Amino acid sequence: MSKIIHPLSAETEPSVPIPKGEVYLVGCGLGDVEQLTLKAHRIIREAEVVLYDHLISDEILEVIPKTTQKIYVGKQKSAHSLSQEKINELIAFYADQGKSVARLKSGDPYIFGRGSEEALYLLQRGYKVDVIAGISSCVAGSACAGIPPTARGYASSFSVVSAHLKDSKFNTDWLELLKIPNHTTVVLMGLSLAGRITEAASAVGIPGDFPAAIVANASRPDQQSVVTTLEGLEEAAATIHGPAVIVFGEVVKLHGELPLYQAAKSTEALR
Repeated sequence: MSKIIHPLSAETEPSVPIPKGEVYLVGCGLGDVEQLTLKAHRIIREAEVVLYDHLISDEILEVIPKTTQKIYVGKQKSAHSLSQEKINELIAFYADQGKSVARLKSGDPYIFGRGSEEALYLLQRGYKVDVIAGISSCVAGSACAGIPPTARGYASSFSVVSAHLKDSKFNTDWLELLKIPNHTTVVLMGLSLAGRITEAASAVGIPGDFPAAIVANASRPDQQSVVTTLEGLEEAAATIHGPAVIVFGEVVKLHGELPLYQAAKSTEALR
């Protein structure tokens, strides 16, 4: 997509400036429409322009009124429809027209969602921005599969890390967290790096039978979960499809003993 240019030329630009529209960075949770906060649901229904990516579920997209302008700005691994800079410009472009703009973010905008970058870009240019928190997979992803991040006797603390750094570099700084007793480590964006994680963790002394689990598409109809070990992580990852979290720690042993997430059978009242 070429650089966005305002369609109004100097000759046709109105003499009275149009007030800038408000921008909302909306956390949309894991995918189940019932996990939207009341405010997120209201903004999705009221915004004049909605920008969304590939992780936003069809159920949430159905909440958007048919009259709302919808724009896909998905960024999948090695398949970005738009760069982050272009997304920032696009949000500003529609806000400059006086329209309310909702930027839908999977999970929570500020947890590995680049929401802070978008907010700073807009605030520095004089736009009014409201950030709406959402349920993050780092907390609720494993819980949907009956694996709590903390539980008495299993884990008294937990950490959240990303396996990816800027420019797709592999992050190994977090591996020492696996040595903390009574601790859970939740890894985001690590599914495709399962083999490298196993190799790197083994190199720092983590035993092959260290408990691990993978939960994909949490809260959605196609939710998957596999309980395994560090040694079996790569093989387990090969059976998983979709966005996933990797969970390390003794809490994994609670899988099968605690309830799974129950999605609503009907969400018509929310649309």
